[in-house]
Amino acid sequence: MRRRRKGEPRAPRVGWVVDVQNDFMLPPDEGGRLYVVDLFDSDDEGAVLARPAIEAAVAWMREHCDALVYTGDWHGYDDEEIDPDNPDPARGTYPPHCMGRSEDPVEREGARILATVRPEDPVVLERGIPIPEVRAAARAAVRDRRPVWIHKNHFGVFRGNEATEPFVRALADELGARPEFVVAGVSRDVCVTKAVEGLQERGYPTIALRDATWGLGLEDERKTLARWRRGGRVTTLAELREEER
Repeated sequence: MRRRRKGEPRAPRVGWVVDVQNDFMLPPDEGGRLYVVDLFDSDDEGAVLARPAIEAAVAWMREHCDALVYTGDWHGYDDEEIDPDNPDPARGTYPPHCMGRSEDPVEREGARILATVRPEDPVVLERGIPIPEVRAAARAAVRDRRPVWIHKNHFGVFRGNEATEPFVRALADELGARPEFVVAGVSRDVCVTKAVEGLQERGYPTIALRDATWGLGLEDERKTLARWRRGGRVTTLAELREEER
């Protein structure tokens, strides 16, 4: 995808922040129950290394994007990816994490957005929300500049919450043009990939911030980024800032 020439009008932009929740972003000794770290590299320090870039990216999105959307796992024990006994990432199952539907307040805490990037007064797009409320969420995102938080029960946000697709269409209607999505978050090789490619499959251009994400080592980063480039751009926040000058 070519870069916009200076002076050329740009498409509306939507910041899309993937799963920056306590259980993913905090190391185990700080309470993270499924800390994003390379599962095959014992020396990897994990998502803490991406936190400064993610925090800077979210701050930039708040200033420069026309709408801001967060996604987040919101699990119960009946979800297919939750396996308390024999989790196996190779089979797409994980130990309990981001248990937003749990009765245990400690488990629910893990589902909260990381405090340093947590949205204030978000519109929550729950699973099963009626279409009129989906459209109202898009209006609030654009007209009132309220962040939206999409709850999902699957890695892929379009599968994990069926309201996502009509919500994205409603955003485009509110913005008056097909937006491009600036994407950051975790984990690069699971939920971020599902977000980037899900948007691209639906015809939306993406700008993936490679420094504002981290992976589990399930796929080589170069392979992931190369695939993202087929339907969008891969850059850094610093490069994006430079383009805006």
